[in-house]
Amino acid sequence: MMYGPVEFSEADYPQVEYQRKQQFWDPIRLALYTVAIVAIIGIATGIVTHFVVEDDKSFYYLASFKVTNIKYKENYGMRTSREFMERSHQIERMMSRIFRRSGDGRFIKSHVIKLRPDENGVNILIVLMFRYPSTDSAERIKKKIERILYQSLKTKQLPLTINKPSFTLTSIDSKKMQNLLNSRCGIRMTSSYMPLPASSSTERIVQGMETAMEGEWPWQASLQLKGAGHQCGASLISNTWLLTAAHCFRKNKDPSQWIVTFGTTITPPAVQRNLGKIIIHENYHRETNDNDIALAQLATQVEFSNTVQRVCLPDSSIKLPPKTSVFVTGFGSTVDDGPTQNRLRQARVETISTAVCNRKDVYDGLITSGMLCAGFMDGKVDACKGDSGGPLVYDNHDIWYLVGIVSWGQSCALPKKPGVYTRVTQYRDWIASKTGI
Repeated sequence: MMYGPVEFSEADYPQVEYQRKQQFWDPIRLALYTVAIVAIIGIATGIVTHFVVEDDKSFYYLASFKVTNIKYKENYGMRTSREFMERSHQIERMMSRIFRRSGDGRFIKSHVIKLRPDENGVNILIVLMFRYPSTDSAERIKKKIERILYQSLKTKQLPLTINKPSFTLTSIDSKKMQNLLNSRCGIRMTSSYMPLPASSSTERIVQGMETAMEGEWPWQASLQLKGAGHQCGASLISNTWLLTAAHCFRKNKDPSQWIVTFGTTITPPAVQRNLGKIIIHENYHRETNDNDIALAQLATQVEFSNTVQRVCLPDSSIKLPPKTSVFVTGFGSTVDDGPTQNRLRQARVETISTAVCNRKDVYDGLITSGMLCAGFMDGKVDACKGDSGGPLVYDNHDIWYLVGIVSWGQSCALPKKPGVYTRVTQYRDWIASKTGI
């Protein structure tokens, strides 16, 4: 069965009243509780005072330096390539180690922005993020950071050889930092321009009543037919292109009849756009669900922010082993044939091998090379109606990649009937041929 589009309606949750047992307090117990409450209030006041006095503020720096013991590779120019990912992670890990070893607990994160060719190696452009008391000046913090970095260069215990004279450090504001990070895909930011780590996303969608936080899945879009409401999910892959499922456009292929919204709620939306173009895969087969993939182009581009951001497309060579932890998000129903939700929900699921998914007691040979199974063999957590076309994403060192598109499944969250997704790596050439991405 296809996770078909459904009309929008708000879900009603029953209010459960729990019976309370009346308590009778004796004087000793009352005195002990009073002491405990006073102690808790004292500790809480101390914590609040600590943070108010500290009043930490975010400081951002753009660092540039030359690494001389590696050679530039052509794929470093492609931010979604395996080579760029691996080298960036090595550099970011090295930065983390430098500051942690120094005992400076103020370092938050670093993000490589660019790897550029240099005649003596590779030039690195990287953003560094810190939290310091707001009474500190950016210039004083800069001197402290430089001292830590120069000290670590002297030890020569780093995996990469940094050319000291090439090192520059510039203080930047949050706007400049946000613009630099916008050049990279798959990064999630909070409203205070701090990175949102992958660990903050726990299990939620079917069998989960919790909703997504603001900025948690900024590439998630809602595809809505004018007059009929939410039909499908979609993923933002550039400032103009969305990736979704072909079956979402069965009812209507006219772009002028569709609108797209972004944000954690359908109503009100954070951002709204009209569609300018719909491209459905030429070999989409309704009967077999093969090639269930489509592109939709926005009539006007979106500005990237902490609430609207593009997800990374994976390198076509990336293969996720079975039981890899992935996330599915959507506005779909939380029970089979239930209503669409106004708030975005999420669930952690696991990849399931095609061999297991094609077993007679599972999908009996229906899974093709362009499909990917994810969920749990005992059911319970799954995508459902209205989630169609939405993202299945994988986290690689806090950078998120779109590995699947919600496509089909038998009912929702049934044992031995996991969700089936369009395998994005299989369609990288097709996406590139239509969009240049």
